[in-house]
Amino acid sequence: MTDSVSSTADILANQPVGSVTKIKPLLVIIGNGMATGRLLDEIIKRTPNKYQITVIGKEHFGSYNRIMLSAVLAGDATIESIMQKPPVWYKEHNINFLSGSIVTHIDKDAKVVILASLEEIKFNELIIATGSRTAKIPAKNQNIEGIFNFRDIADTQKIQAFACKEGSNSKQAIVIGGGLLGLEAAYGLAISGVEVTLIHRNKWLLNRQLDKIAGTMLQSIMAQKNIKFILGHEVTSFENTIETNLEKEIKVLSGVTLTNGEFISAQMAVIATGITPNKELAETAGIEFNRAIIVNDYMQTSDTSISALGECCEHNKATFGLVDPIWGQCITLAERLCNNVQKLFQNAPVPTKLKVSGVQLFSAGDVEASKDSQCFTLLDKKALIYRKIIVKSGRISGIVLFGDVSSGIAYFDLMQQQINVNTLMPNLLIGDEFVTNVADDKKLDIA
Repeated sequence: MTDSVSSTADILANQPVGSVTKIKPLLVIIGNGMATGRLLDEIIKRTPNKYQITVIGKEHFGSYNRIMLSAVLAGDATIESIMQKPPVWYKEHNINFLSGSIVTHIDKDAKVVILASLEEIKFNELIIATGSRTAKIPAKNQNIEGIFNFRDIADTQKIQAFACKEGSNSKQAIVIGGGLLGLEAAYGLAISGVEVTLIHRNKWLLNRQLDKIAGTMLQSIMAQKNIKFILGHEVTSFENTIETNLEKEIKVLSGVTLTNGEFISAQMAVIATGITPNKELAETAGIEFNRAIIVNDYMQTSDTSISALGECCEHNKATFGLVDPIWGQCITLAERLCNNVQKLFQNAPVPTKLKVSGVQLFSAGDVEASKDSQCFTLLDKKALIYRKIIVKSGRISGIVLFGDVSSGIAYFDLMQQQINVNTLMPNLLIGDEFVTNVADDKKLDIA
């Protein structure tokens, strides 16, 4: 039986067959992550009473801020504090909320979604917002105790419980992945007193957002939190010991072996190597997909009554992980569903703005200079400030900021407007104040 505010039976009972009474169209949303939470806000803002809405969520929670899971892991926040829409919120807004429920199949011809319990939910409009999962790594022997993902509340609670087990020696952890998720997991564990080694296959951290100088600066700051780093290598195998519990033998993590043959001891491993879109429901339903579920400019799939949203969708061969474009998708979808307005979704470039281990980071465009570009840098090692501007054909093509990011948006605006900055370099590295003064003096060449 599903754990829900409104049971499936109640929903079906409120769907009269053959009634002449005008009833609301049935809008069903599969998935209850941040994208769904934002979409519900956009729908309620426009037409709160147009649809009978049903939200089906796999987790036993309302919508919450997943970005704050690292703070929960570090003990700086609670689950309650990151909750954005508790179950009572859905009831207050007349939304049927089925928590702890898993959709196993979509019958697009019958316009029905089928739950693992074999219960069926009818729809007139369906939105797939199933998000993503941790990307798999090719390492051997992963089916052992002590290996975790870091994607949701349940993952976070499992990691916390394992690290804090009384009588255990689970004070050594491996974190695999030097992207944002891996860094957040490593930081959260280190703050809670766990000895952490982070393994990243690239030569520096956040290699998609930072250059080597900024990545190395970040590494030195995180090393002060007692985090060790092994860069340029991958895990080839998880190693285990055998423990007996209630006469049952259990494989328990003892460490990992790397591509260079080195063994690292650990009782816990957290895999945070990127994401894989959850496209399987579309795949089995005969809806077009590629890396993710393919949508058009109005968030419709190949079936016009079914839309997709967030990390599970693909638009013009692009997939999504940042909130800014996903919020834009929510507006496009809400306008079409609520107001019948065809508002084009445009995946406009957005800068990456991060805060890792207390350090502000900003990047946009190119991270490394090419043969036909110029690179201008400012480095203050004492203040831990680094600025890098890449210029190609007189226009900014890349920005990397570390420490002081106050000028980031000003630089980004110059890049987006394709303003000629040849005469401004290297003074432009001074920052926002110089950009503003130059703009006021009308010295910028837009030719």
